[in-house]
Amino acid sequence: MTNTPLTREQKLMAELVVQLGNISEAIRAAAAGEDSSTLMTKIQELQTELTSAAQERSELSAALASANAKVADLQTSLSTVHEGDITPDSINEVMSTLGIDYDTV
Repeated sequence: MTNTPLTREQKLMAELVVQLGNISEAIRAAAAGEDSSTLMTKIQELQTELTSAAQERSELSAALASANAKVADLQTSLSTVHEGDITPDSINEVMSTLGIDYDTV
């Protein structure tokens, strides 16, 4: 079995799952009559992390879209540069392309 490295997003999601587990434990503790201030603190921390992760994802998506647009522009430029290019396949084509008159024997 081969281990595949986790992406950054997968690691963030794992962290959020752990946080949700902590919150559920705090809810159980609150239901048992314990202090709920810890629960509220954990909920606020998780909400902050979720907001931050959403913002970061949005920024990464925008950067990816920008990079994709640049790649598309470069591909268009590259095809324009090579549009008129010809690659002669024989000596006759080379001479013809260069406009050289010569006698064939």
